[in-house]
Amino acid sequence: MGALAQPTSNEIKREGLADVRRSGRTARQQLKILHTLFWHAVGEGATRQQLAEALEIPLSSICGRCSELLDLDLIEPIGTQGKPARQVLAISDKGSAWLVAQEHAQAEEVGP
Repeated sequence: MGALAQPTSNEIKREGLADVRRSGRTARQQLKILHTLFWHAVGEGATRQQLAEALEIPLSSICGRCSELLDLDLIEPIGTQGKPARQVLAISDKGSAWLVAQEHAQAEEVGP
């Protein structure tokens, strides 16, 4: 009888990410990030490290969710701060509009 093939680390990572997405955790984390950035003043933002501390979400998860939000143009880099330089992120106009639309849709589901 032959040896069973062991999954590669990439296969394990993909399976773990698929589990997180199915559970809805990534969407909840994305919403938390958008809400946090929405309440920053125009021209101000937060670094990934600041978001991780404020939201009590691991930095590795924050980085993944921020990459997804950047790809969707819902957040945007607005500068850097500190040494080593850390990217400062802010919600984009598209992100603000999307978040407001989500809030309205959720309010309609709940009703008056």
